[in-house]
Amino acid sequence: MATIRRASRQDSQQVSDLLAKKFSFPSLAIAEKTFRNECAYQHYRIAEEHGRVVGLVSWKTEGLLSHGVAELCRLALDAAPADTEYVKEMLFDQVIAEADYFYKQRGFRLRKIFSMIHADNREIKEFFLNKGMQQEAILRNHYHNGTDELIFSLFFA
Repeated sequence: MATIRRASRQDSQQVSDLLAKKFSFPSLAIAEKTFRNECAYQHYRIAEEHGRVVGLVSWKTEGLLSHGVAELCRLALDAAPADTEYVKEMLFDQVIAEADYFYKQRGFRLRKIFSMIHADNREIKEFFLNKGMQQEAILRNHYHNGTDELIFSLFFA
């Protein structure tokens, strides 16, 4: 059974391996540097099973706290196929609970969470739709020529 915890610098190698596998990093060194840099302003959580990182998620606030908007920045899984949905659910639910608590502790409320994914990422697109997220936009040729990005959002009452 996977557990979720805050990522630390000691997780750098495993997290970087997962980032390099799941995102468009040109090298493992760049994935590691990105992880270390993003830890300064994103909340990174990892799913761990038997000492091995099987998934990760990161989020950050967007705009002013009074806006109540959070971005789910990264969601990546390296779990066995049977565990993938379970780990994905755990990580997604962790972000929502943590962001909601973060905003409440500061006297605000989480109003919206959004995420940007590659348009060809069918697995995450389907997952987001099943979680009640709606596609709000298509960003044409956003990061790479010929590759669109989709923005998904979930609003809270």
